[in-house]
Amino acid sequence: MSVDLLTTGYYTSEQLAEIRDTILDVYADVYAGDIASNPFFSMERFKERLESHVAAGGWGCVIAEVGHEVAGFTYGFTAQDGITFKLCENMLRQKWRGRGVSRLIHDELMSHRQEGRAQLLVRRERPRLRTLYESWGYEHAGEKLPFPDSPLYDVMVLDLNRA
Repeated sequence: MSVDLLTTGYYTSEQLAEIRDTILDVYADVYAGDIASNPFFSMERFKERLESHVAAGGWGCVIAEVGHEVAGFTYGFTAQDGITFKLCENMLRQKWRGRGVSRLIHDELMSHRQEGRAQLLVRRERPRLRTLYESWGYEHAGEKLPFPDSPLYDVMVLDLNRA
């Protein structure tokens, strides 16, 4: 299994209908355990969040494929301030982790952005993921509980003018 056959595609909200099932399939695979145990991560709630992110404006997504298999995706949208890109999801199927694919799709998505900074949320119980994002240049900027029933997240910010 070689990652040198990896391809990426960039999509905007106008193309969501083409890729919606791909996004939902990867989410269902990656979050299977959370979906089964926590209503916040249910497919219905994820679909609601996806729709609200698309509706916010400035939505962009990168999907990675190896051969004809989808390895993962990343997406986000422009915040109301117009200068922040909110990175909502950056997920890979298990067998593609630890190969640099997550960074590659992140950087591909950021290469299409005009905002001055990116912001993402990392679940508190995933300190290794926070450390990974710090190695990419993100800095801890606080904490947030985005929904009453969501986990507590660390807020991470990346200056896109220096990235």
